[in-house]
Amino acid sequence: MVTKRAPSGSPQDLIDAATGYLYSVAPTVATAAGIHDHDHRLADYDADAIEDRRRAFLAHGREARRRLEENPPVDPDDALDLALLADGLEVEARLLEDVRAPFRDPSLYLDEILYGVYYLVQRDFAPLPERARSAALRLGQVPALLRQAERNLGDGTEIPRPWVEAGARQVRGSQAFLAELDRDLVPRAGAAQADLTRALAEARTALDHFARSLDGPLLHNASGEFATGRATFDFLLEKQHGLSIDADALFEKGQRLVTQAQERLEEAARGIDPHRTWRDLVSGWKSDHPDRDGLLAEYRREVDRAREFVRARDLVGLPSGEILEVVETPSFQRSVCPFAAYVPPGPFEADQRGFFWVTPPPDDATPEARESCLLDHLRPGIPGTVAHEGYPGHHLQLTLANRSRRKVRHLFVTAVLIEGWAFYCEELMAEEGFYKDPRARVLQLKDQLWRACRVVIDTGMQTRGMTVEEAVRMLVDVACLEEPSARGEVLRYARSATQPMSYAVGKEEILALREEYRRLRGPAFTLREFHDRLLSYGSIPVSFTRGRLLERTEPAEGRSAGAAAQGLPRSGRS
Repeated sequence: MVTKRAPSGSPQDLIDAATGYLYSVAPTVATAAGIHDHDHRLADYDADAIEDRRRAFLAHGREARRRLEENPPVDPDDALDLALLADGLEVEARLLEDVRAPFRDPSLYLDEILYGVYYLVQRDFAPLPERARSAALRLGQVPALLRQAERNLGDGTEIPRPWVEAGARQVRGSQAFLAELDRDLVPRAGAAQADLTRALAEARTALDHFARSLDGPLLHNASGEFATGRATFDFLLEKQHGLSIDADALFEKGQRLVTQAQERLEEAARGIDPHRTWRDLVSGWKSDHPDRDGLLAEYRREVDRAREFVRARDLVGLPSGEILEVVETPSFQRSVCPFAAYVPPGPFEADQRGFFWVTPPPDDATPEARESCLLDHLRPGIPGTVAHEGYPGHHLQLTLANRSRRKVRHLFVTAVLIEGWAFYCEELMAEEGFYKDPRARVLQLKDQLWRACRVVIDTGMQTRGMTVEEAVRMLVDVACLEEPSARGEVLRYARSATQPMSYAVGKEEILALREEYRRLRGPAFTLREFHDRLLSYGSIPVSFTRGRLLERTEPAEGRSAGAAAQGLPRSGRS
């Protein structure tokens, strides 16, 4: 059992104790961060262990809050870190209490297994036989973990049906992923070959059994509510994302953003052809896409062009040593990642190599299904996707964030900054003239409409009773997504409250802060300076950095924004 009070000491002692504990109980999170002390383990999801974690999160969080209130650190960065720690641990405990994912979400266990192995295989942080040995040890724990899953999930009556459907789709992809490991990794596993072969076979058998449970009794009995409800949603807006808006106001904001996006999209379409709607134009462009064999090559060419464009325009500093590889989305994520995604390097990894996932058509799909998948990879839309996922979007922002030596800022992050920045970059690249094809601007605005729809859907599904089918129809009818892609998107939204809204809301936050900073700096304002200062704090809420960016003393030459900052913003995360 854990103690009810975390150990006291200096702010960094508290942070070290809390982050060390979190990595020990979340070994896949540790591997993702580049902490390799726990690579041989999966998380323990025994019911008592889950309760121990909840209590420990509360204990560490309360101690951080007490220190912040009773004996605030002199160093403003320490104060900021303690505030992040207190809020972050409160969120973790609240999610275990309210959302109860270990008892309601089958995909939680699949993510633990599949990402846990993916990071070991994909990242070159140690010789391959050593990583294969860790993968074998992790895979060897899959049967026990899935037995815990079946005990925790019970008869399925508490599980939301969309979560079972998402898990069932993901587990089918997981089998393909493990088959790929059997084919491609085992022959190169050295001394770990026999153990890895055995562990893969046992894991695949256990996943087969779990898949039958998902497709059978769990799906049949699933009758739980996926909606977090208004109270939890508002709590996450405040404590996880640092926003002062509630669900009702956010829903209304989303509706306004949808209307504004539609107006801008219609205006851009008229600039190309005043006699055709944007829908007609986009529909006519859908045949212009790479074929299956040339898909990655086209994305790679745009990645190179975007990186050079950012460098030439001096939009933001490029961190040394960063590398971006464009690869196919792993099979275990394709059902819930129908377009593209990004996986960053760990903040504690020497190799700062990120992976830009691009989802190809399934190899066993019919010709019609393969064509339908490729429709979402229109050539004029690829530059916007690259701006979002690569340069100056996720890859650049997250590799810059990795340079921070503040441990807590690598753990407790907000999608409002991460996704907001990437979405902001789509517009930034339009402002700077990156999109040479006028069709690219229309498609970029179409994606803006899609992100605005996400705000309405997120608040609607989580607080207003919107169904999965209603959300799918909105994406198809309003944002013009293909139905299979829309369904995959919505199944993800159903289990990630407040994440879908973060794109549009984060972009608005960054744009507002940029204008405040422009007014403050006057003629001395440059995009490079604003971007570098904003990103120097990592992936934390904009409300935590606003006061520091807007202080009237200019940082001395060579000093970081953090070193020059004074005090926490008055709004904090409230």
